[in-house]
Amino acid sequence: MDNNEYYSKLSAMLTNHTSIWQASVVESDGSTPAKSGMKLAVPLTEAVFGNLGGGEMEHMVISFIRESQPNGAKIYSFDLAPDGSAADFSTSMICGGKVSVFIEALHLSQRLYIIGAGHCGRALGQLAKLSGFHVSLIDNRDEIIQADLTTFSHNSILHDYTDLTEVIGFSPSTYVVIMTHGHLHDKEVLEQCLRQSSAYLGMIGSKTKVAQTFAKLKDKGFTEAELSKCHAPIGIPIGSQTPYEVAVSIMAELIMTRSGRSTF
Repeated sequence: MDNNEYYSKLSAMLTNHTSIWQASVVESDGSTPAKSGMKLAVPLTEAVFGNLGGGEMEHMVISFIRESQPNGAKIYSFDLAPDGSAADFSTSMICGGKVSVFIEALHLSQRLYIIGAGHCGRALGQLAKLSGFHVSLIDNRDEIIQADLTTFSHNSILHDYTDLTEVIGFSPSTYVVIMTHGHLHDKEVLEQCLRQSSAYLGMIGSKTKVAQTFAKLKDKGFTEAELSKCHAPIGIPIGSQTPYEVAVSIMAELIMTRSGRSTF
């Protein structure tokens, strides 16, 4: 892949709000297939592109990025020998060289998955788009998803809620809001999300409805600690009534989480 193709593909992924990291060889010494200037782009789930020389070191870089999802930028040292104890990473390779790799987060997409594309879900999606989130609306009603939802989301997904790992990219930077129509599927959806990685998990509903849902999940073996991950009732208590008022209260909580604040 030449530079034009590499940077064109990288630009397209950034335009599409794809979470992506770049690993660049900044220094190499001794016998090593990795040479200064080599670059590798590592999306969270899509295929990597570029080149760090291949082999175990390249595989370690990919695994490290996808497992730890590092923020910011840092240089990491690799010793291409079995006894490279002084390096950040040592390999079982026998080349014997040393490599410094600069790993930087080019874009950490704050992906918001709204499960339920009713009036409140669409209102929240619209505000979230304006606030910089990449929004996916998920609903099990074909007539809802077939409508034009571009004002309210970046993409819309028809799904029956049975296995949400098929459509949600759970990660430490994933935001999930549960607001299915009539709350019929909220327990089923929450059950799937509680033990997944996320930055934020919230469920709409009254205190009574939330308590009933939590009680049923406790009966199924979920602990208090697991249930405490879920913001429910969702949102900041501002006396909201209309869909957009509800959306404002939820957005305030999402933004608080994104900014690292626990109180307002």
